[in-house]
Amino acid sequence: MYNPADTITAVSSPTNDHRVILRISGPQAIDLLNQIFTPKVPDNTGIASGKIMNLDCVVYLFRQPHSYTGDDLIEVHLWANEAVTEHLLERLLSLGIRPAEAGEFTARAYLNGKIDLAQAEAVNEVITASNTFQLAAAENLLAGRFGQKMEEIRNTILELLSQLEAGLDFSTEDIEPTNEAEIITALGRTSNQLQELLAGSINSESTLDLPAVGIAGAPNAGKSTLLNKLLGRQRSIVSHQRKTTRDILTGETDINGCRCILFDCAGLTTNAETILDELAEQAAIEALRNALVIIFCVDIAKFDWSEDLTIRRLINPKQLIALATKTDLLSSRDTDKRISQLKSLFGCDFLPISSHTGAGLDKLKSQIAEQIITVTPEDSKYSIALTARHRQAVTAAIADLEKCVEELKAGNDEVAVLMLRTAHNRLSDIEQHNIDERLLDRIFSRFCIGK
Repeated sequence: MYNPADTITAVSSPTNDHRVILRISGPQAIDLLNQIFTPKVPDNTGIASGKIMNLDCVVYLFRQPHSYTGDDLIEVHLWANEAVTEHLLERLLSLGIRPAEAGEFTARAYLNGKIDLAQAEAVNEVITASNTFQLAAAENLLAGRFGQKMEEIRNTILELLSQLEAGLDFSTEDIEPTNEAEIITALGRTSNQLQELLAGSINSESTLDLPAVGIAGAPNAGKSTLLNKLLGRQRSIVSHQRKTTRDILTGETDINGCRCILFDCAGLTTNAETILDELAEQAAIEALRNALVIIFCVDIAKFDWSEDLTIRRLINPKQLIALATKTDLLSSRDTDKRISQLKSLFGCDFLPISSHTGAGLDKLKSQIAEQIITVTPEDSKYSIALTARHRQAVTAAIADLEKCVEELKAGNDEVAVLMLRTAHNRLSDIEQHNIDERLLDRIFSRFCIGK
């Protein structure tokens, strides 16, 4: 476990950024940095310009206990390359400053009581958020909304627990008996609150939770070329021969700030010729059924779209983007004419694109991002990012509450009290109570160095 008496340092800025931010935190941060910084680090919280090893820099001082870590914290901002930064770090280490371990700055904030454990984990969720919704949910966790909700629920459980224990302790006394029916009703409400918290949260630990965007259409409609273009790399084999793609080909990408799983599958057909065609089509339809957005590709250069009409009826998308592909094969006049025909035939607008020339791809990316936003619940900004540890504790607490209700109905009040106390302890452990060092090490080991 970390030694809070050490003074630590690390680079906290992106490695590809020319502006370097060095963090130094600990009881000797000011004294040690003053050995190489001129003129001097300010006595109080503030900003000072100066030089460090003949390099122009700006120093920001945050005095304890008002800093992020709760200790004296210094940020050195300078413009340097990787070699110079490495040399500066070596100089700091020679003064007796220790390299920070993963997540150690945030760990100190937790150990010094600046944030609770759920908020500490939220720092990593903010850093690793893969889209705007995960970022908003992580920020809500960092702001303490999860802790506030947990405190309300724990207080409710404590009140119910006190009522049940009073009934047990003074069962022979002449006092008003506990109304178990009301307690059972209150337990049900509490369980529902926890279930709603899980349902409305975002699991930011798995790429399976990224929105899925599927590319569908007839064979040779330009799906594979489009997949490669959107991913920015050769993921799928491109061929003029029909039915080249058999499996589900996936790739993770960022489209206008929204990370998603993009996938291409076998071209859908109106009649499978072989068992392989049939299996590939079944897999494609199943994958498309689970997609958040479907990009439906139609070859605009074709003269017969009857197959495409049939295929369109096979898919039932949550959100649809209709594309008229291969516009580079037609003149602008013919493209406009056929776009109008497609709209009349399919009953929706088509976006003309060419994966070869790149025409229309920027509009497509904008539409994909807009569609992802559209299918996100309106209250997504109020969602909270929960880690696997949070989910496990909340799920177990729900089971404890349900068991408590069962025992109360069976007349086993003592067992019910035990289950209720267990539920309270599980929810308390989420933030900071009874957390051992091994768990803390496991939590903060997922962080970046310098955070």
